[in-house]
Amino acid sequence: MGEETGPVTLLTEIETEQSRLRGLLSGRDEAFMAERPPNGTWSVLENVRHLLFAEQSHLGRFRAGGREWSPLGLPPTGMQGQRQLQVMAGTPTASVAEVMDAWVVAHASIRAGIEGDAGGAAKVLDRHLRHLRAHIKVIERLLRNAGSG
Repeated sequence: MGEETGPVTLLTEIETEQSRLRGLLSGRDEAFMAERPPNGTWSVLENVRHLLFAEQSHLGRFRAGGREWSPLGLPPTGMQGQRQLQVMAGTPTASVAEVMDAWVVAHASIRAGIEGDAGGAAKVLDRHLRHLRAHIKVIERLLRNAGSG
């Protein structure tokens, strides 16, 4: 991250990546996206659910009223038993589109808080953007390996 990269620029980059991901997944078979690969790692859907959770976890402190957890989010395995995250326990699997829609809503409320923040957001946003891009690479690999991409 260059020192001149501010929160609004980073938010725009995050939104660009979200849009790119939506385009990658648009029209894909939901059953395929919900199925874990043979090695047992997360499915495409689980990765998208995790990205919703990650945004709320990494950036939720900037949201007016504090963090709010979507029941469609998916925390990392080691965090799934935490009391504060029980809203996500036993959540029925949603479609990728439903998760993406929930993510857009969460992002909008966080964006409003960051735009009003006097400082401290750029470093957190940069870290979150790198995390988002890493998961998109994983999703792209899952799509390629399945012969769907």
